[in-house]
Amino acid sequence: MILDVVKPLIRKQLVSKKLLYKPCAVVIGRSGAGKTTLINAICRTQHELNTRKESISRNLYRNDVGCGRNMFSLIDMPEIDSSAVTYKHTFLLREALSATKINTIFIVIKYDSRFGKMIENYFELEQLVYNYGRKIIVIISHWDQSKNPQKNYKEICNLFEDECPNVTNLIFYSEQNYDTEVANLMYSCISNMKEERLNINDENCFFKSNIYQMKSQTKILFQQYQSKANLLEQEYTQLINSIKSSFVEDKDEALHLNIVQFKIDMEVLLQEFRQEYTNAMKELDYYVFNIKMEKENVRICDEFLEKVVSFMSYNLFDNQDPRNLIKRCPNCKLIWFKTEGCDGVTTCGNKIFTNHQDVKSKAFWKYNLQRINGKLQLVKNNMETKTLLKAMHINSNSNRIGCGIEFKWSELPKIEDHLILQLFTVETIDQAKQLIQAGSYREP
Repeated sequence: MILDVVKPLIRKQLVSKKLLYKPCAVVIGRSGAGKTTLINAICRTQHELNTRKESISRNLYRNDVGCGRNMFSLIDMPEIDSSAVTYKHTFLLREALSATKINTIFIVIKYDSRFGKMIENYFELEQLVYNYGRKIIVIISHWDQSKNPQKNYKEICNLFEDECPNVTNLIFYSEQNYDTEVANLMYSCISNMKEERLNINDENCFFKSNIYQMKSQTKILFQQYQSKANLLEQEYTQLINSIKSSFVEDKDEALHLNIVQFKIDMEVLLQEFRQEYTNAMKELDYYVFNIKMEKENVRICDEFLEKVVSFMSYNLFDNQDPRNLIKRCPNCKLIWFKTEGCDGVTTCGNKIFTNHQDVKSKAFWKYNLQRINGKLQLVKNNMETKTLLKAMHINSNSNRIGCGIEFKWSELPKIEDHLILQLFTVETIDQAKQLIQAGSYREP
């Protein structure tokens, strides 16, 4: 077997399964292993790298992957490099694993010509998730440092098979690899594992830390945050129930708008609490408090999303539904057809522009959400939007097209059904879906 130095490698090739939900995985690694670099690359994020000896990522980052054929999310864990921060790592790990349902646990290990050192690093990290070995996938980073990749690949696979029976699969990659290929391999592993909410109890996770003191220091403030978050969720739920029971011209768009705006309002609430209490608490207390709020934010947003999606006539996570695949740029109004899994931040244009236009345009929704006399209400937006009826493929190899601004794909409203029918030259949405499933759609 001749190894391809461009494509990443995987020990066991898997067939990706189509999931009707967005799966999630956590990523764990030591300082310098390349974990954050990997996540920044495939999620199109700019998280701060570990540049100080004692630095540590202090946020529960959950990122939508911005490349590849399928949608999934990754939770970024802090680098593990010192027993002095054992409490912070174990706390964040427990909160991350229990914040939402998890399909896979990726352990990133930097390539080392001393193969035994990689095995030692694995066992150090495995202790944190030992009870969930069936979900572990090891990612060997910096694979380009191997001087004999063909020989080393076989030796490392055999070594892990002998020494680390819990490891389900191995992925080898370097920064020279295509981000899309890495994302596709990760998804193939994720989609073959069942999602479940993992149970990490205090006894297992905090044997070296005094969690009880931390709980008492954060309990009152967290209850205040939780109370405000629940009130916000109740307010939006009342509006959702009102939309369900009344006549609304485009009920799907109104419900989708509520999902987007609720997530924004929850993030605003989180930021307000962070700013208010950053200086009022000791560093360790604030860290725990911040992570607990982030976990609660994820839980409430996930439950709200699941509830609202059940009221819609189509599935927001169906990557073969044209209402998810075709969106309008909020600035230039050009319509784009998504051919890969850029569910997160993307750019209006089939190529990255060297000079982006600094335009802060909002997506055009048929409705706005306003508080009138203290009550959240759905208000008709009477503005008109111009539409370019030319549909463009995001992966097109043609010359540069589009205005170049960035926007988040999942937060844009669907375009009008009659435009979808016109673009696909069909009479029903189901017929358009059939064309997509058959791969028969081509740029008009």
